[in-house]
Amino acid sequence: MSSFIFNKFTTAALAMLITVQLLLTSTVMAYSHPGGLHSQNQINGIKSNVLTSTGPWKPAYDVLIAKAKWLSNEGPSAVKTFYVPGYYSDPEGHLNASSTLQDDVKAAYVSAIAYALTGNASYGNKTVEILNDWAYTNTDLGDDDSTLVMTYAGVGLIQAAELVSSFKGWQSDDKSKFKSWVSNVFLKKAANVNKNLLNNWGAWGVYGAISGYRFLDDPIHVKEEIRLIQSKIDSQIAADGSISTETSRGAGGLRYTYFYLSPLTAAAQIAFDSEGTDLFHWISPSGRTIKSALDYLLYYIQHPSKWPYYSSPSLPTTTEAWPYNLYEAMSDIYPDPAYAAFASSRRPIMETGHNYAWSFPTLMKGDGTLVDETFNGISNGKFPANWLVTNSNNTQAAVTGLTTSTDKSLKITDNNADGASLVRKLFPAQSGIVSAQWSFMEPSFFSNFKMGLKKGSLFATEINTVGSNLMYKDNLGRYITIQSFKPNTWYTLSVLANSKTSTYNIYVNGVLKKSNAPFTNRVSSLDSIGFYSGWSQKGAIFINNVGVRK
Repeated sequence: MSSFIFNKFTTAALAMLITVQLLLTSTVMAYSHPGGLHSQNQINGIKSNVLTSTGPWKPAYDVLIAKAKWLSNEGPSAVKTFYVPGYYSDPEGHLNASSTLQDDVKAAYVSAIAYALTGNASYGNKTVEILNDWAYTNTDLGDDDSTLVMTYAGVGLIQAAELVSSFKGWQSDDKSKFKSWVSNVFLKKAANVNKNLLNNWGAWGVYGAISGYRFLDDPIHVKEEIRLIQSKIDSQIAADGSISTETSRGAGGLRYTYFYLSPLTAAAQIAFDSEGTDLFHWISPSGRTIKSALDYLLYYIQHPSKWPYYSSPSLPTTTEAWPYNLYEAMSDIYPDPAYAAFASSRRPIMETGHNYAWSFPTLMKGDGTLVDETFNGISNGKFPANWLVTNSNNTQAAVTGLTTSTDKSLKITDNNADGASLVRKLFPAQSGIVSAQWSFMEPSFFSNFKMGLKKGSLFATEINTVGSNLMYKDNLGRYITIQSFKPNTWYTLSVLANSKTSTYNIYVNGVLKKSNAPFTNRVSSLDSIGFYSGWSQKGAIFINNVGVRK
């Protein structure tokens, strides 16, 4: 063989090897692990919060560690063929068969979280023991409710696997076997079987599928699942936020609506973590949003007598975590103080034993809340502490119980045409994306009232009430109509602002009204939210549920 031919062969072979290596690397390193529901950055932040005993994290951590120690003697109980009879035909048999998996998932997932936060190998070993048992034992699923239970409980094994993915005690052969189980049993025989169904089975299916494909570093299929989630948002959530496949479930309509939204939102979180696709703020071609469905459910959970589908819908008992765990998690996504206020009564919230979407929402909370004000804990006639209030003569900003003594608002009154009232809540300066939400109501039209995110004395996202119109002020000083509004009617305004592009989106009652509106004043960061009665006009306005998140 001539040296030319040899060199040519060698070069080609090396090129092929390099290409194969790059392909393998891109597959293996498609996503960072742990990730999906729980990223390493999130875990690091929680460790810091626990060490400093900050906020709700330390009590939730103490509950978790106590449970992890209690579960340390839990032995795995995987079965070759996992079969669960239908709940409505055999309730006792369903519960007994389900517990075989659910108890194992509880021990594995709780131990995995404990390992991630402490580094204690005993917790990692417990998780791996259970993952290996299912990987080597379980090869098939039965019919009836088997696939449903495997998706809503078995997905917790995948979340646990994410958390111990770098644990040195998980041998490479065992990890490969578990990945094979995810591919050949969990995905093939459970999640992918159910994910196209229209009810909660489909929601759990797509959550299971995107969890499995992310763990397997399969971005092609992850993106397919994102498209399926979008399809579900567009086709399954009605204009009023209801989900017809679940509201029709008689007394269980509220619970089943929760049981649909819990996996749907968890799947959306994995979509965001994996591909940066924000489905939480996505508006479908038909105008449907996740937020509208969350608001719909919360309203009727708090006003069950108004539920239009059943006279006495089932509600959570005093010991149940649903739907508090969902709203604890969603308070990390949306700047809606109503979510956190609702969830706070059950903290620390932990949901283990049945399904595994938002199992540790209090412990795994982010620290992105900048403002969270409902005004409910403030005496009438007072203004909120830590807010800056500047009043001219004959102007006032004070808390009042507008409709009830417990549901309070901030009332800004301006009886001075030559004066103004400015109410402002400061937060640490933020560059990049900041979301804000608040509700307002004018008993009668109050022109030139300004509200929005600020930097110092400058409004960046200035929204005005001008006669019967809501208008935003653009960077050229022009007032652009958003929509009309009525007096004595509450409206919820939301903005998603990006100081790096000096643009923001405007939502009214959850509906996108304007995309990429220019900042009124170009600023490099945002440091407050403000409400300003302005000069030359007299009137009153009520403000409620002010939230800001980074």
